[in-house]
Amino acid sequence: MLIENRTALPPERQDTADEGVDFRRVLDNVIANRWLVILCVVLATAACAAVAFLTRPVYRATAVLTSTAADRVEGVSSLATSALGGLASNLGIGGTHDADTEEALAVLRSRELTETFITNKKLMPELFARKWNAATGRWNTDHPPTLAEAFKYFDKKVRSVSEDRKSGLISMQIDWTNRDEAAQWAIELVQLVNEEMRSRAIEKADASLHFLEEELQKTNEVEVRNALSHLMETQVKKRMIAHVTRDYSLRFVDRPVSDDGEKPVWPQKALLFSVGPVGGLVVGIMLAFLFRRTPRERR
Repeated sequence: MLIENRTALPPERQDTADEGVDFRRVLDNVIANRWLVILCVVLATAACAAVAFLTRPVYRATAVLTSTAADRVEGVSSLATSALGGLASNLGIGGTHDADTEEALAVLRSRELTETFITNKKLMPELFARKWNAATGRWNTDHPPTLAEAFKYFDKKVRSVSEDRKSGLISMQIDWTNRDEAAQWAIELVQLVNEEMRSRAIEKADASLHFLEEELQKTNEVEVRNALSHLMETQVKKRMIAHVTRDYSLRFVDRPVSDDGEKPVWPQKALLFSVGPVGGLVVGIMLAFLFRRTPRERR
């Protein structure tokens, strides 16, 4: 009689009844395998605790920078443009603030500058500490890491650079296990960029001066000679600025300082102790439901 009543139920009520039975089955499976669920929670919590307390902390040093290109271009480009218009742009005398800033950022991210920094600071043993034997001063592997591998690691794991287009501010972050080294590396990287850009500016000014001197000797027209003389003065001024300006391309708005030793970027203990039990509970419920299913139900 009961079977007949159930068969007579509308399809909508039959689906609801089946869903209720499935839910109760899952709950029964969890209760029947409660020790498995508890074990998963304990293991996941222990694993997260091990990561939180045994992992070497990573600290972050943040530097806020601004470009100094506008200060240099403003005083030089006006004199060059008034002197010889189109020729000034052909000589690369004027330039734009955006172009100079993009070049400085490209140099900051470049492989050449990064590898030079790693080589000068002798950072290979620090970047690949697990492969380095400090006692013997040798690598533990037959295939020591290369500078190319060091650049990839440094670019992805250690340094990050971003620019705010609206404000023009540039942010550089250094993540490292030694908070004092992280701040010092950020400062030295900016100094290295300024030295490189200063060297390029001096070389470019010298080349322009050489070209203008040759053109000056070829012409006898007074107006052209006067224009060339003004341009030569402009190049001399640019070379002088490059020699005496310390922060040639990038200037600190907020210098990096050592991070708080109590608040490393990684590991985040509060997050780990929250994720561990929840993740263990989810895995435990899934395993409990899987183990209680019959082969037919699995198919």
